[in-house]
Amino acid sequence: MTAKSSKLVSATYNTAYKLGLAPWDNGPPMDELIEILKEFTPGRAIDLGCGTGRDAVYMAQQGWRVTGVDLSPEAIKKARKRAEASGVEVDFVRYDLLNLPEEGIEDGFDFLLDFGCSHSLRDEAKGPYAAAVAKLAKPGATLYLYAFTKGPLSVRREEIDTCFSPYWELISAVPGSVRRTPDAGPTWYRMVRRS
Repeated sequence: MTAKSSKLVSATYNTAYKLGLAPWDNGPPMDELIEILKEFTPGRAIDLGCGTGRDAVYMAQQGWRVTGVDLSPEAIKKARKRAEASGVEVDFVRYDLLNLPEEGIEDGFDFLLDFGCSHSLRDEAKGPYAAAVAKLAKPGATLYLYAFTKGPLSVRREEIDTCFSPYWELISAVPGSVRRTPDAGPTWYRMVRRS
């Protein structure tokens, strides 16, 4: 993805957050996230494309040291307010995951959450994205990725097998429990960082 398309994505999401048109950030975290976090001892987590911080705040409430990153300055502003109102500390950072700066976020995360971030990317950007987030993970870290598998916003299984597989081993692909009409095939992909 070029810097130009990153700016377009940022502008689109920024407008949505300003207008309150972000249904993906409403309600509590999904049951699948709640359940998988029970399998881990809290460590360092990063919420990739954190939006207004719903999931990052939840993870912090469960004892994780959380960093939330998003391209939208409006989302980051709202996420910081949400964390403050919830009484937890989360490091929210405006960050472009496709154009990683030399400095900014310390790597070595144990758990990486992607709730709909990668399915917003163009197909040609998915490989660079998979490589970029792999740099943030320690060996053996878990990437838990929620994406649609049908339509223009999607991460299909073949993309997991090609774009993500050099860095991530697929452990499972489970259909999401929340489904709407038309069915976009929501799926939770669980992956582990290769050594």
